[in-house]
Amino acid sequence: MTKPLASVGAMMLVEDGKIQLTDPIAKYLPEFTKMGVSVAQTDASGSATYVIVPATKPITVQDLLRHTSGLAYGELTRNPVIKQAYIDAGVYQVGGTDYDHRGVTPAQEVTGIAKAPLSTQPGSTWEYSMSVDILGRVVEAASGKPLAVFLDDRLFRPLKMADTGFQIPQKNISRMAQPLATDPATGLPNKLLDVTIEPGNASGGAGAVSTAADYLRFAVMMQRGGELDGQRILSPTTVSLMTSDHLGSKVVATPSPGELLMGVPGHTFGLGLMVRQGPGIAGVPGSEGEYMWAGAAGTFFWVDPRQNLAVVMMMQSPGPSRPGYRRMIKQLVYAAIEK
Repeated sequence: MTKPLASVGAMMLVEDGKIQLTDPIAKYLPEFTKMGVSVAQTDASGSATYVIVPATKPITVQDLLRHTSGLAYGELTRNPVIKQAYIDAGVYQVGGTDYDHRGVTPAQEVTGIAKAPLSTQPGSTWEYSMSVDILGRVVEAASGKPLAVFLDDRLFRPLKMADTGFQIPQKNISRMAQPLATDPATGLPNKLLDVTIEPGNASGGAGAVSTAADYLRFAVMMQRGGELDGQRILSPTTVSLMTSDHLGSKVVATPSPGELLMGVPGHTFGLGLMVRQGPGIAGVPGSEGEYMWAGAAGTFFWVDPRQNLAVVMMMQSPGPSRPGYRRMIKQLVYAAIEK
């Protein structure tokens, strides 16, 4: 659940006037000035080949926040050209720990990903990707501070999130929840990021550490319209913008955000957060306008403004059981509401 933290960081800079959502990210990261898109074609023998065509529009900050940048994940993409480019960039390792990009420096990450072709034309397709990792680099360029320092200064310390950061201090390692050695559903080893070592980069997309109590303070701040205990983090209008539909009818989403996260339809995507579109459709309880996201290790949170509700679920189980537990906790919580 690092991505919502980095997304809020970006929106604070929007409020500061240092970033506009419509800005091309090349304004901050010139490496992304001229991008190509890898397009599959079928040759006469029926085999797939890939050609690079120019991107028809630049990637914007909004594209990074809503995962319509055309970037991909090496772990998820089916395009072998992009997968190899991400391997070459050091942001994906076959057989390694998923979503562990912390072995490269911020500059190496930007340079390597910018050399890779895009998966889709910017603005055309919702694809869960390294968008927020690059958003973290935009935050650094616009603020003049490393992402970890910026978030600590502007978000973690003001909200008294004392146990939140990008590395667990030695004195607190014994407090870290441990996963089972193997996943019960697959029998495969459970692999999680080693958050006890200092990362080469504080990634906007993965690798933050926190406690349920700390993250709940973040969720309640959002639920209260950007303020908690007298600390104003965001304007209520910015929270409203983040939790609105930013995909509309023109952006292709297959699978949709809800299908990816919980195995149910009925959700769209805002800025850094998944948003429920109505009371029905999704086969899980909830309210129109509630927003949420989850983490690779099985963590999950949501905010339901209509029910005045903020919920955080923490577990260390990165396997295929995650969507089931996310649906289950929502069923249990909503079944307990009496009025």
